Amino acid sequence: MDINDYNKIIVDLIDFEIEMSSIAESRKTILKLQEKREILINMKEQIRGDIRSTEVQYLSMRTSIREEFSIENVDNSRKRKLLKGNKSPATMRAKAMKKLEAKKKGKIESYNDIKITIDDLLEQVDAVMIEVYGSMKSFLGNSY
Repeated sequence: MDINDYNKIIVDLIDFEIEMSSIAESRKTILKLQEKREILINMKEQIRGDIRSTEVQYLSMRTSIREEFSIENVDNSRKRKLLKGNKSPATMRAKAMKKLEAKKKGKIESYNDIKITIDDLLEQVDAVMIEVYGSMKSFLGNSY
């Protein structure tokens, strides 16, 4: 899933009202919170998978860069000049690898930022659930 998709889902999840005016409303709120909690946990698992697939994708891209700039593929001096002046294949490969690594880091950082946001939301949902349970106890007269 794309990072923007995760952001849209998070925005949709956090936009709801908490109702604790009665036991029935509190119970509905608890159910909504539990659903949202499950969605957040599933999203967190999906993000882990997306990070792994991103790493695998970039590993395969590194392999293709290595093959593209190998000595066998760039042994012809005329071919080397066509690629980028008189630069050696090793220099061109290193430059391509650095560029690829920067893209990978940026993408994985974005996923990790979403993961941190989800962790914060899970903590907030848990705190609200505790508050709603406390409210339900007060309706029933249980003060412990």
